[in-house]
Amino acid sequence: MQLTTPEAKGYDTVFPGENWFFFWRTSPSLWESKLSEFQGPSPIFVPIFWGLHNESPDVLDFGNYRPETDLKRLYDCAQKVGKELVFLLPLSPAPFLPNGGLPSYLARNLLVDERGLAVTVLDNDGRLNKLYSFYDPRVFQAFRGFCNSIARYLSENAIACEVFGANASSVESGRVKSYFNDHSTTFNRGFDRYLAQLAHDGELDKERVASDPSEVERLKKSYSNQIQSLYEQAAKESLSANWAGELNFAFLGGASSDIFERTSEHWEHPSSYLGSLLGMTTLDFIPSSVLLSPGIKNEPLLKALGAIVSEPFIRSHMQNELYDEEYSSKFNPIVFFELYRNSNPEAFLKDGLVQFLERQYAWTFRFKRELKVNFDEEFGDKVRFFKGEGLDSSEFQSVIKLFMNGSKIFLDLSGMNEDLVRRLDTFVLENSLKEEKINYVSPVSKITLGEGVIITYSSEKLNSVPLVKKLKFWETLVSYFNIRHLDIETDEDGVFYFWHSRPSNAYELSYEEIRRVSLYNTTSYKKKAKISGAKNFAFLKTVDQQKVEVRSTPIGIEVQLLPGGSVSLDFGFYE
Repeated sequence: MQLTTPEAKGYDTVFPGENWFFFWRTSPSLWESKLSEFQGPSPIFVPIFWGLHNESPDVLDFGNYRPETDLKRLYDCAQKVGKELVFLLPLSPAPFLPNGGLPSYLARNLLVDERGLAVTVLDNDGRLNKLYSFYDPRVFQAFRGFCNSIARYLSENAIACEVFGANASSVESGRVKSYFNDHSTTFNRGFDRYLAQLAHDGELDKERVASDPSEVERLKKSYSNQIQSLYEQAAKESLSANWAGELNFAFLGGASSDIFERTSEHWEHPSSYLGSLLGMTTLDFIPSSVLLSPGIKNEPLLKALGAIVSEPFIRSHMQNELYDEEYSSKFNPIVFFELYRNSNPEAFLKDGLVQFLERQYAWTFRFKRELKVNFDEEFGDKVRFFKGEGLDSSEFQSVIKLFMNGSKIFLDLSGMNEDLVRRLDTFVLENSLKEEKINYVSPVSKITLGEGVIITYSSEKLNSVPLVKKLKFWETLVSYFNIRHLDIETDEDGVFYFWHSRPSNAYELSYEEIRRVSLYNTTSYKKKAKISGAKNFAFLKTVDQQKVEVRSTPIGIEVQLLPGGSVSLDFGFYE
C-alpha cells in the first residue's frame, strides 16, 4: 500500500523550474505533449547542451544518430502547440549540466574556487555535477567551432528561435560568484601568459605588480573579463542571425555552502532560498530554481517563485520589444532605485546606502552592472545612483543626458576623474543651472533643470562616520524626492515580502496605480506583520490567502501568518 502521493517524476525532471525545459530527459515522442501541457511563463527556456550534441571531437549530432538531439523536431513540436522557445547557449560552466555542459573529451581541468576546492553542484535529482575550467584554450577553440555548427544547423533548418547567451552565477552571503571565475592552475597558466604579453608590449609595471597585491587582483580581473568576452564575441558573431543578447542567471542552491544542507531533507529548508531569491532580484539576475529538488519547492517558496519569476519579469530582462505594450498593464516588481556599480561592488555598502535602502525600501532597489539607456523612455520614475570612481567619459555623458531628460540622480564625486568634475562644473555654469550647496556630513550640491535633479556628494566623507549618521544622511537626502511607500514591520526571522505594481484599469479610476505586497512565512512558527496606513493609499483586498488572518485597524493592517502561510494585499495609490 502506498501511503504518500506519488511524485510526477517525468514532469519535475523535464520542467525542473519556472520556464526551463530539459528536453533530453524525456523521449522525443513526448516532447509535443509535454510542451502542450506546460502552464508556466513564456517563453520556454531550452538550454543548448554542448556535451549532448558533441560527445566526441569528430561527431556533431543534431538528430542524425540519436533522436533526443534533434532540435528541429523540438522546434516543430513547439510550433505545433503554439509555444515560444528561446535557446540558451551557456557562456560559462552551467551548474545544471554534467561537466558544466562540456563534452566529456574536454572535461580535463576542474574549476577551482578561491579556497582551492573543486567546484561541484548538486542538481535537482541529487546528482553531483563537477564543473570544468573555461580557461583551457582547447575549450575555447572547440566552443567556437560548436557555435559555427549550431549557426549552420539553425539556418539550414529554418529554425527561427532567438538565442541568448546564458551567464551563470550563484549568490553566497549576498556575494555574486560567477561560475566563470576560476582559481585553478589552468587559469594561472593563462594569466602568466597574459602578464608576459603585457610585459612584451611594455604595458606592465613590474615593480607595482611585485609590491601591490591589489594590482595583481586587478590584472586577474582584467584577464578574466578578456577571456569571457572572447566567448561572448565568438557566440555573437557565429549566431548573429539568431542572437538576441545575454541573460544573467543566478541559481538557487548553487553555492558551495549549499551542498551540505542539500544532502538531507532534514537540513534543507525553504527559508534558505526565499531570502536568496529576493536577493537575486536585487542584484538584477533572473533567479532559477532548476537545481532544487521538487520536494523542497513547496509552499510558500513555490508561490513566491511563481509571483516573482513571472512572464513580465522575464520579458523585462529579455528587453523584448513587445514588453512595454503587452505587459505594462500586469503586475511588475516595484523598483524605486537603481545603483550602478562602475568599479567596486561594495562601494554602496561602505557609504551606508545599501543598509538604508534595506531598512526603508527593502527589495525595491536594483544593482546594475552597466548603464543601458533608451532615451525614448520616461526617466522620472526611478532614482539612480552613480559612483564617480571608474566612470568614463561616455558614461558621464549618459548621466548628463539622463538628467536633461528629467531623471533624478545621485553622483558620488569621490574618486571621479578630475576632467569629468570640471566638465560637470562647466556644464552647470554654461547652462546657468540652479545649484544649491550645503555641508551635511559631506559636501552636498543639488543641481536642477526642470524635473531633472543631480545631487552630488562625497562618499569619502561618509565612509568614516558611524552607521547611524550614514543612515540619517541618506534619509534626509532621499526624502527630498518624496517617494510614496508603505512601511512594513515584520518579525525578524523567516517572514519575507515583495512589492509589485500595475496601472489602474477602467474599474479603478480613483487610483493611479495598484500596489501589491506579498508576504511569506517560511518558518514553523506563527509570525506577525504590520503595514502602517499612510496618506494616498487605500487598502483594497486580499489575494491568495493561505493560513493567514488579516485584520484592518485604525493605524493600518495587521497580518498573522501561520507556519507556511502566505498572502497578497492590494492597495490603491492616488495622488
